Amino acid sequence: MAPRFSPERLVAGLGLMALGVVGSLARNGAMDFLATVRTWWPASLVVWGLAELYNTFAARAGGR
Repeated sequence: MAPRFSPERLVAGLGLMALGVVGSLARNGAMDFLATVRTWWPASLVVWGLAELYNTFAARAGGR
């Protein structure tokens, strides 16, 4: 049986990948890590909220 799609897992995975890319760029001197995190952290809340909305509407449409 295939695992059910989970937006939370997708958002967590993409967030970890983005953190890894930003960390790698900061380690190589291409960008300032803290300035980037300070600038973009609200976007993570927006993406998380959208994933939660999607999950809620998908559950209602599925009759759960």
